[in-house]
Order: sequence, then structure tokens, then C-alpha cells
Amino acid sequence: MKWHIILGLFLIIEIGGSTTLNAQVNPSIDELHNYFNNQQLLHTYREGEVLYGTYYFIEIHYCANGYYGLYGNTVKRTVLGNEQKTNWQEYGSWKITSQDGINGIFYAATNGNQQFYPLYKLANGDIFINEGVTIVKQGLAVCQ
Repeated sequence: MKWHIILGLFLIIEIGGSTTLNAQVNPSIDELHNYFNNQQLLHTYREGEVLYGTYYFIEIHYCANGYYGLYGNTVKRTVLGNEQKTNWQEYGSWKITSQDGINGIFYAATNGNQQFYPLYKLANGDIFINEGVTIVKQGLAVCQ
């Protein structure tokens, strides 16, 4: 009887592991450039627990000239039921590039911070940056 269970588990693991799932792929440089160029995107995510975590709402304007404007808001609930809200702005340059064979977006802020984020395209065509981060197109970027 034990060998039936072991054989069943083996077959489930073997069959389940043999199928290739293309849940996400690394999009081309052109695909990413077309997705971000001259667009206003809203990035949202949460850090911490549902009740007492911090919610981030980040609006980024990706200008065609390679500059970006970021407008961030956070909302954090305290144990006493209060809300702490903060706002900030950041400006700098952006470019779609490849790092270690992975295509993504590179930011260089005017304050000196630099960061590369690998990007993936989901089966439905949405761009994926990290688990729990939502990206929604809001229209055209407001650029000068």
C-alpha cells in the first residue's frame, strides 16, 4: 500500500514538473521602450501588514526626452487608528537597458541614487516588476 502512495506522489511530481509554464518572459528593449515612453504610470504596493502596513502610491511620468518626474504618496495606519500621510517628489533620468542579460529600466535620480529594475511581461501582456507591485497606465506623461 505504501508503494502506491509513493508511486502516486512520484507521478504527480514528475508530470507536474515536466510541463513548461511561460508565465512571464523578459520583454525586448523595444517592447519596454514602447510601454514606458511618454507614459504616466501609477505604481502601487504595500509594505507590512494589511492593517498597520504602509501603502505606496507612486505616479511616474516617463518623458520622451529621457527624464522622469515621480510624485509619491504614502498612507500608514497606526495602532491607535490614525493615518500618517507623506508626500515626496523625485526627478531624474530613465532608460531601458539590459543588465546581466535581463532587460529592465534604469533610474538615475538628481539626488545621486541609481537603481536598475528587471522587468517581465506576463501572459496577459502586463508588465511585472515585483510581487505585490501593480502598474497601471494613467495616460500620457506631462512633460515640459
